[in-house]
Amino acid sequence: MTRDTLEFLLETQFHDRRLPGLGAVVELDGRRWELALGVSDVTTGEPFRIGDHRHVGCITKSFAATAVLQQIDSGRIGFDDALDSFVPGISNGERITIKQLLNMTSGVADFVHSLDWLPARDGMSFYTADGDWSQERKVDVMRSRPAAFEPGAKADYCHSNYILLGLVLEQVTGRPAADVINGDVVASVPGLTSTEFPSVAQLPDPHPTTYALLADGHTLRELGDMNPNALWTAGAMTSTVDDLLIWVRELADSTLLPAELQRERLTPIHLDGRRAFHRYGLGVQRLGALVGHNSRMPGSSCAVYRYPAEDVSVAVVTNASVDVDAVSMEIALAIVRTLYPRFVDR
Repeated sequence: MTRDTLEFLLETQFHDRRLPGLGAVVELDGRRWELALGVSDVTTGEPFRIGDHRHVGCITKSFAATAVLQQIDSGRIGFDDALDSFVPGISNGERITIKQLLNMTSGVADFVHSLDWLPARDGMSFYTADGDWSQERKVDVMRSRPAAFEPGAKADYCHSNYILLGLVLEQVTGRPAADVINGDVVASVPGLTSTEFPSVAQLPDPHPTTYALLADGHTLRELGDMNPNALWTAGAMTSTVDDLLIWVRELADSTLLPAELQRERLTPIHLDGRRAFHRYGLGVQRLGALVGHNSRMPGSSCAVYRYPAEDVSVAVVTNASVDVDAVSMEIALAIVRTLYPRFVDR
């Protein structure tokens, strides 16, 4: 591991992308490299801390998928069960399967592309702690929209799939989805002491101030707390970098699932419109030889990946979102390419 090279890479990304704060960790063969740059709060100048609590957004999907796979392992549901049995009224719901929800091939319309589900017509408004965030509101939007494509015709990243899987979880367990994920998944992985599906909007301390970098590339807009019901089982969870590095080992190696289900989880298909090496399994991203997940949401970006063949894990976190760019994922990929230039081809 060339520390100087990694430091130069991260510092370049930090300045070029005009981020308030940026942090990265690489764990390799029992060694650890980490670097934090910038500030946690632009007003106070408080330094950016890698170990802070933060929203992990779409990484929530990997936890929700694991909870669903546990229910499949127990025999309560099956891969081929139809969505309509649990949530009726969705276009093609009688033909959409649990597995198609998991691997993004269902064709369900994505509720996030409609403003109808927002309490206010403001793209940042789900950072408010109040408002009508019921899951039924999102499902009503899904029911009102035609299918994006025929079930199984292709794979397209879609948040609606994981809202629906959360509702399936609640029906088959008789428990709130948050309780299932916290109790059956998080609590079952040793070391996940700072990870939770929260019940309140406020992040635990310490945590960074979150910002949106506006389209002019210079202006930062400070954002508030996010109501966990806003993105729910598609993006509500909070964690820390150290916990995410434990979690990505679970995704890659699995102590919670039998070998057959783990193979299913890691079997990927190409996501429509993405680069050739960008594929999706069952709640996991597969970027070439990497296993993990990333998140991009207003106010934050984070990514965690594991390269099992080389026993290396990489996590990247920021306290800002940059337009539509998955900043942390791109920086994590740049780090891995620096360490292993041919990793995509393996």
